[in-house]
Amino acid sequence: MLDYIEGKLVQKTPTTAVIDNNGLGYSLRISVSTSGLLPSEGQQVKLKTYLHVREDILQLYGFAEDGERDLFLALISISGVGPKLAQTILSGLSPDRFVAAIQNNDQATLNNISGVGKKTAERLLVEMRDKIKSIASAAAADGLSAPPFAATAAENEALMALLSLGYSRQKAENAIRKAQHSGSIASTEELVKKALQVI
Repeated sequence: MLDYIEGKLVQKTPTTAVIDNNGLGYSLRISVSTSGLLPSEGQQVKLKTYLHVREDILQLYGFAEDGERDLFLALISISGVGPKLAQTILSGLSPDRFVAAIQNNDQATLNNISGVGKKTAERLLVEMRDKIKSIASAAAADGLSAPPFAATAAENEALMALLSLGYSRQKAENAIRKAQHSGSIASTEELVKKALQVI
C-alpha cells in the first residue's frame, strides 16, 4: 500500500490537492476537513494516502490525519459505501462530528449528508459503532486520542466556514472555543462573527 506522499503543494481546492514529488504531480482527492489543514500553496506537505484500484481507474485519496484515513477505510468496508461516498461523508461532517453522530445514534445528522439516504444511514449506525470503538482503542494505545471538537451543528458549520476562508483548522477551532467562552452562541452566523473578532 502507498502509505503517504510528501512534497510541494502545487494546488489545493476543498476537494483536491496536487503534490509535486520529484517532478511528478500527484492529484489526490481530499475531504473539506483535510483541505482546511493544508498549508499554503508552494509549501511542503505530507498526506497519508489510499490508492483505489478499479479496472478503469487508479485514484489517490489523501488525508491530513491518520484518524481520518482510519474512518475512511472503515467506511469503505461497509457494503454500499465506496470511496467517493466515504469522502463525501467525511466532507459533510468532520471526523469528530461523524464519530459523535454514530455514538449518539443520530440518524438525522447522517441523513443531512448528500448521498446518504435512510437505509445507508441505518447501515452506518449499525456497522460503524464497533469499528469506531476499534479505531478509538488503537488511537488511545498510540497516545493519539483527543476529545471531539464540534459538539453542535453550529460549531461544525462555523468551523467549515472559517476553513473555507483559509484559516488553519487549529486556529479556527481555538477561535470558536474562545468565542463560546463569552456565552453559549446558537447561531452559526453569530459564532463565525465572534470567532473572526478573536482571530
